[in-house]
Amino acid sequence: MRFTKLNTLDLSRNRLTSTRPFAHLGALEELWMSGNRIANFEDVEPLSRLGTPDSGEGGVVGLNGVYLEMNPVADEFEYRKKLAEMVPSLTQIDADMIGGTAAHGLGGGGGGGGQGMEGLAARMRRMQELAIARAREQTERAERERERAEEGR
Repeated sequence: MRFTKLNTLDLSRNRLTSTRPFAHLGALEELWMSGNRIANFEDVEPLSRLGTPDSGEGGVVGLNGVYLEMNPVADEFEYRKKLAEMVPSLTQIDADMIGGTAAHGLGGGGGGGGQGMEGLAARMRRMQELAIARAREQTERAERERERAEEGR
């Protein structure tokens, strides 16, 4: 199966060791893979194909958000910087917006900053709400386009 319209995928806590199986998902905007066994940047590199302007389908610009916390790769030196360079379309890494969560109305950033698991859970809920809202908008837009196409027949 190609899953050409799949835009959000949650595979957290599945003992996965690579992102290679998802590199063909051109419409993917959010990939949640927390708590797996992604060990190094070689295991993440396949996502770079999803981070280019021509990778998206139907006007999507590419992978916007990725959750890789609680994977060995997240402990690598300059993890966020390297990931952002590898996937240029990213606007969010883990629960933090690139450029700081405060700029996006999501509270303080920096991977928890003493807020503990409750702060992380709250930020993750907020990001999930934003992803759901974005999915609803896309569905409504697609329905309007479908209606316009039917009117043109």
